[in-house]
Amino acid sequence: MQSLKSKIAAFVTVAALSPLAAQAHDSVHQADPALGSAVQAVAATRTVAIIAATKSVSVDQGEVVTFEVGGKSFTWQFDTLRPSGSLDLSAIAPDGVDAHGVRVYFAPNPLYRN
Repeated sequence: MQSLKSKIAAFVTVAALSPLAAQAHDSVHQADPALGSAVQAVAATRTVAIIAATKSVSVDQGEVVTFEVGGKSFTWQFDTLRPSGSLDLSAIAPDGVDAHGVRVYFAPNPLYRN
C-alpha cells in the first residue's frame, strides 16, 4: 500500500508538471493522435537539427525526438497506431516553426522485432 507521503509527492509532481504539459500542448498543431503526441524535451532519446538541405528524417515507432528548426525546438513521441509510414513534419510542428517540405518516415521499433 502506498504511504500518504508518497501519494502527496506524486500529486505535487503532477500538479507542478501540468502547466508545462498544457503549455507544450497548446503550441502544437492539433495533430491526429494516431501520429503520436507532443512531450517534454527531457523525454527525448535524440535531437535532430532540421536545416535547409534536410528533406527527410527516419525514426522508429515509439521513439521520442526533439526537432530543432530555425532556432526553435519541439519534442514528439512517435507513438503511432501504424508500425510504419510517413508524415509531413509540418503536421506536428508548433505554430511558427517552418518545417515544410521535410518528411518523417517511421518504421517498426527494432526492440519489438523477433
